[in-house]
Amino acid sequence: MNREIPFNLPLSGYCAPAFQNVAEAFKDNLKHHGEIGACVSVVYRGKTVVDLWGGYKDRNKTQAWEQDTLVCVMSVTKAIASLAVLKLADEGLIQLDQPIAEYWPAFAQNGKQGITVRCMLAQLAGLPIAESAPEGSLFDNGVVGHALEIQKPLWLPGTTPCYHSFTHGPLCQELVFRCTGKTLGHYVREFLFDTHGIEFYIGMTDDEIARCADIILSDGVPTLEQVKDPESLIGRAWKPMPKVDNFFEDDCYRIHEFGSGNGHSNARNLARLYGMLSQEDNPLLSQACLDDAIQEQWNAVEAMTQRHFRYATGFMLNNPCFKIGPNPRSFGHPGLGGANAFADPDAHLGFGYACNRIHPINHTGPCASALIEAVYNTL
Repeated sequence: MNREIPFNLPLSGYCAPAFQNVAEAFKDNLKHHGEIGACVSVVYRGKTVVDLWGGYKDRNKTQAWEQDTLVCVMSVTKAIASLAVLKLADEGLIQLDQPIAEYWPAFAQNGKQGITVRCMLAQLAGLPIAESAPEGSLFDNGVVGHALEIQKPLWLPGTTPCYHSFTHGPLCQELVFRCTGKTLGHYVREFLFDTHGIEFYIGMTDDEIARCADIILSDGVPTLEQVKDPESLIGRAWKPMPKVDNFFEDDCYRIHEFGSGNGHSNARNLARLYGMLSQEDNPLLSQACLDDAIQEQWNAVEAMTQRHFRYATGFMLNNPCFKIGPNPRSFGHPGLGGANAFADPDAHLGFGYACNRIHPINHTGPCASALIEAVYNTL
């Protein structure tokens, strides 16, 4: 049975007795490793064995992190956008190895007529930028989508691994809309999460925004520093992002949909989601679809950030920059500055971690790593 853990810090939750080392690692993160507010959750063989939250949701440290606090989980969102497309494939509405242009005819311009859905989900489409989208145009209706329609691939599709850090979400959003008539955020709520009691929001209501933690940006975050160079590939990719101070806290950013980075959730819901995906006969995708989706598509240093990743069809696999335990088949996605969510399909484990300080890291980071190590030491 789970039991409540007494803490002197503003920290609450439940932890199974066997997983006490996870609770200690979490407390150590808050005490000694710079976390302001955070949450961690683990689902093991279908049961929640860790569900902890603590610290503060605001930068002034006056409001305790609460059980239902939401926080932006950054690029963890990319795997959710992929999951929506995989759901469409599972239902027979699309075929992963058919061209995107079958479902989005205007996409077939400038050499993109043969790019398949799988190629796009595997970050091999050669479309890391939407060059014609003006600065700050991300939330202007249809602008980024049209820019992707006319964009010429930077290299022959299928040949060059490249983390599509900006465009992955918009590509998935357009594909979901063309196939269903629904936005990505509405589709995942209605057809993936609401019936399973999972909170993951891409586009939020005022009530949901009121539950959000502040986002505290550290100095020297590698990705944010690289984006400042307009001549770099990542700087060119992120040109359409609105130019406001700390856009992660901007209501416009939270209200609109951006499938590459503005998903909001917490560890409990991430662990529940990936806990489901770790189980045979999970209710989200058929086993055949999931087994196909987590097959490795590439293992290389990618062109956007020069990091060594392994990618499947829509999910990142365990790799040198996303170390998620000992199983090379584990899959999920990290988020900027520390968020982390994954499934271990052999241990039947789902893990979620989310925080409101964006650490100056470009890998799993010490906080999530300590928790993951504690989980596997228990197993």
